[in-house]
Amino acid sequence: MLESWSMLQVYNGCFEDNVESNVYSFRASLSTRTAMRTLCVIPAAVVLLACGRTAVPGSSATARRAVEPVIASILAAWNRADAHAIAAQYETRGDFVSPDGIHATGRVEIETFYQGAFSRGYAGSRATAVVSHVRDLTGTIALADGAWTIEPTRASKIRQPEAGLFLAVLHWHDGRWWIAALREQSSARTLRELTALTANPTSRRP
Repeated sequence: MLESWSMLQVYNGCFEDNVESNVYSFRASLSTRTAMRTLCVIPAAVVLLACGRTAVPGSSATARRAVEPVIASILAAWNRADAHAIAAQYETRGDFVSPDGIHATGRVEIETFYQGAFSRGYAGSRATAVVSHVRDLTGTIALADGAWTIEPTRASKIRQPEAGLFLAVLHWHDGRWWIAALREQSSARTLRELTALTANPTSRRP
């Protein structure tokens, strides 16, 4: 477009007055269209930058704090045996795999799984979890890993504590994080102990 305008300037002296007027009109129109395109690009760039900042922040510690509310909501729901509230933390087609390999896909199946667990004796037990690391994959997709525990209480029917690790894929949309996938397992005792020490440095023995 700039080359075309330079050619118009070169031959401008050869045109009659009415042609010269048309050239200046074309120049004004060109400037207006360029300005409009610039104004359209700037808001789009601002939106993209804002989306990047809204999802997973830069540092690992800050990213961990960003996703911890989802884990906290699940723990609170577990401790009141609310299967529906646990399933509500997942995306519509989110899925879950339990430590014994049971696979549930979608909120209805996930809710049904937890209802069964509570009816088998887990209602009344106390659950805890520690998010040890969060990795930003795309700005709206994050990978979180950590450790979990389930402790029996007088109100629960289970009598043995349980512990394990979890790996969660979280997806940011609609102004919050949702669980896209969650995997739990009960092996890797050494890694669980290391995670516990990292989360509770005062518990380290001299």
